[in-house]
Amino acid sequence: MRLLALVVLASTLFVLFRFTERYLGTMYQVIIGWGSLSLFVVLYKLKNSQKPPARIFLIVIAAFITLRYFIWRTTDTLLYTGIYDLLGMSLLYIAEIYTVTIHFLGMFINIWPLHSETPPLPDDESKLPTVDVFIPTYTEHIEIVRITVTAALQIAYPKEKFKIHILDDGSTIARRNNPATADAAWERHFALKSLARELGVNYLTRENNGHAKAGNINHGLANTQGELILTLDCDHVPTRDILNNTVGFFLRDEKLFLAQTPHFFINPTPVEKNVVANVNISGENDMFYRVIHRGLNSWNASFYCGSAAVIRRSHLESIGGISGKTITEDAETSFLLHAKGFNSVYVNRPMVCGLSPETFDDYIIQRTRWAQGMIQLFIKHNPLFEKGLSWGQRLCYFNSCFFWFFGLSRLVFYIAPATFIILGMRVYHASITQILAYALPHVFATFFLMDFLYGKVRRPFFSEIYESVQSLFLIPAVISVIFNPDKPSFKITPKGTRLEKDALNPLAMLFFIVVLVNLAAMPIAVSKWFSFPMYRDVIIITTAWCSFNILLALMSLGTFWEMKQVRQHHRIMAKGQVSVLFKRNNETIEGRMLDVSLTGLSVAIKPSFALGPHEDVIIEATDSYGESYAFPAVIRRHRNTVNGYLCGAEFACHKENYGQIVRFVYGDGKRWMDLWNENIRSKGSPKILLNLLKRGVKGCYGCLIMLTKAGKRRVNAITLTQTAMSIKLTFPVVKRYIIRPVDIVRGISPRPERT
Repeated sequence: MRLLALVVLASTLFVLFRFTERYLGTMYQVIIGWGSLSLFVVLYKLKNSQKPPARIFLIVIAAFITLRYFIWRTTDTLLYTGIYDLLGMSLLYIAEIYTVTIHFLGMFINIWPLHSETPPLPDDESKLPTVDVFIPTYTEHIEIVRITVTAALQIAYPKEKFKIHILDDGSTIARRNNPATADAAWERHFALKSLARELGVNYLTRENNGHAKAGNINHGLANTQGELILTLDCDHVPTRDILNNTVGFFLRDEKLFLAQTPHFFINPTPVEKNVVANVNISGENDMFYRVIHRGLNSWNASFYCGSAAVIRRSHLESIGGISGKTITEDAETSFLLHAKGFNSVYVNRPMVCGLSPETFDDYIIQRTRWAQGMIQLFIKHNPLFEKGLSWGQRLCYFNSCFFWFFGLSRLVFYIAPATFIILGMRVYHASITQILAYALPHVFATFFLMDFLYGKVRRPFFSEIYESVQSLFLIPAVISVIFNPDKPSFKITPKGTRLEKDALNPLAMLFFIVVLVNLAAMPIAVSKWFSFPMYRDVIIITTAWCSFNILLALMSLGTFWEMKQVRQHHRIMAKGQVSVLFKRNNETIEGRMLDVSLTGLSVAIKPSFALGPHEDVIIEATDSYGESYAFPAVIRRHRNTVNGYLCGAEFACHKENYGQIVRFVYGDGKRWMDLWNENIRSKGSPKILLNLLKRGVKGCYGCLIMLTKAGKRRVNAITLTQTAMSIKLTFPVVKRYIIRPVDIVRGISPRPERT
């Protein structure tokens, strides 16, 4: 059915385009462009528009609008007006080719998303496969590991059928023998061995840290025997039903190598803290796990994401274990197993909760690793030509790799309009009428299609912000991989970092520069409006484009305000009734739970008496499995509301009830499903964007202060660290592959290298 849908899609697009371009003039093209857009908007508002065949028809309309724009752009606007103009025009056109390609690949992947129903487990427990639970760890805090191991021990699966293993890569023999790391490594070694002994799980370490996380997991494979492997990052706390909802797929399909589940985060990324306040869900990841991965699942292209996944040992060992040729070893492993004809499945149900990076530095480290690893995969195993993959899998993997070049295209879009206004480079040749006929319908159709495909999990325009804040920092990393695919090394993402106060991250400086460049073009555009009346159409276009760039850069800059995080454990939004027993008068009050964490919960109650400063209570609750809990607690704070009191209670946590607290807070899978199924796209997008804009303006002032201080001290090494790293990574590449060849062509001999 999917193949037939694609054939119909391609044929319809071809016929529509050939007819409209051959027989109709420009004014008719205006009508066709906006008429097609209006038809799309009307249809996607219909109740059943998300279901085939209406879904396919809508995608056909959007694809037609984009295709007609791109062919017009190719045939009518690429005019030679000089060598420098050609260079700028070519860069802009290549950037547009990239964005249109990604746009069409997104349509392809999401044309018919697949939801896989969980098969039940057999009643006979002897038929269940054995499972090894791997919890790899490096230098994370011991308490983070303790929580995950404690929750893993409570997984609902026959105890004789699964074993838990702490894979400690922070205390390898090499690290213990290295004077620079010996003290911390030995301390960690004894602490984790003691934790493993206390909880009754296995502890494994190895001689060295070869191949990073891939090598750590492979060492675990070599020392265990379970038929299936459940991998959990040490901050990914599992629910009790994670094996009940995944193991059945392996019993149903012998060729299945992977059951991947969503990565679900209880804290927002640094960008999310500014974009969407007071939520526990990282919307940036939601788009991938809620929508895109279901699309990958329909093409049998769901890939291993490093954690929250179950893998079949025999199939994994058939390729020598987790692959380590790239630093995204998880996706590479799936790629090789798919190429061998094995299958994967995506289980659209959150069954772990983890931690997102807290600081922008950690956030960029994580995204840089993803970008470099996927581009390594693109270079070392070109998905389009790999034997054994279906065409659907080829295009899905190609999209996953090709996507990470977005930083390069984003940079071109940031500077393209300013090059015309400031430098006079003619990079885009079009009239206002043509823009109305082709470009604007394409822009709006893209906007509405993104809302159609991803609107339930992401607000319109926020994808632009998410990509923008990463783009400039990924460029040097991407370029370095292109010219040296073996250079990148695995860098672990720090988790659980605390921030004592709000502060503007120095990385905002690059976006301040973008604002200044586009802002400088505005008065020049006004001057050229009067000096060059023949170019007024292009001046209007580029000025509007610069204005958009300024707004986008300002809102991106606004996300660089890092919000303080001093809590040891993040609050999790939660629902449910609880009973609060006050010890002073032995009275029980029914209450409504609002949020919960490992240290306590918030509850709304309406007692018949006034509360004191500290009240000793016992909180009784029941989870979705019907299990009852009773936790001694102290109400540390409270405030009056219209309907009673809003109280913050702290658990009296001790060794005997620690496991029960972990079980209640993290083990209830329904809690994550409730959050997962809620429409997190709350109203008020304009208000949020305006808030970001205000933060961006405030950030510009902060950048000016940074520059002033840097000028007084000549060089502020701390403030400009990231910029210096970018220059250091990029300049050798530019010097070797751009400057020197250009000098040779111009007849300039390069300077001799120093010996």
